[in-house]
Amino acid sequence: MPVHVQLSQDKRYLIYEIAEPLNMDDLMRAYQDERHMRDSLPYVIHSIVDISQVKRIPINWLTAKAGPGLTHPRSGEMVFVGLSVGIKMIVETLLRITNYRRMKFFGTRAEAEAYMKEIIAKTPIAVSEAR
Repeated sequence: MPVHVQLSQDKRYLIYEIAEPLNMDDLMRAYQDERHMRDSLPYVIHSIVDISQVKRIPINWLTAKAGPGLTHPRSGEMVFVGLSVGIKMIVETLLRITNYRRMKFFGTRAEAEAYMKEIIAKTPIAVSEAR
């Protein structure tokens, strides 16, 4: 499947792995999974979105703005990995449209993971929030 989403081992962030052929229906199904994960946890969940395997912009790409990572009350920072110049421009446009300002861009997954560890270290979860 070209779109896979899962919680990190510590359940502090989501990991999206997106590959070709990217179909927006696949992304919408992953969004449903993401919403269930976010709803099941009482604290902010950040995201790593690895798009390094995507080279073509899918038809109806603007529907991506429906994702819970942009709108959920417990969404945190969104970190993108491996975007081509063209896809980065599109993602930045989408994020401007949705007025989402908590994003970063990295060239490698290792850089994104290191940044995510920094974020999590700065925002520990209260014992009452942990499950």
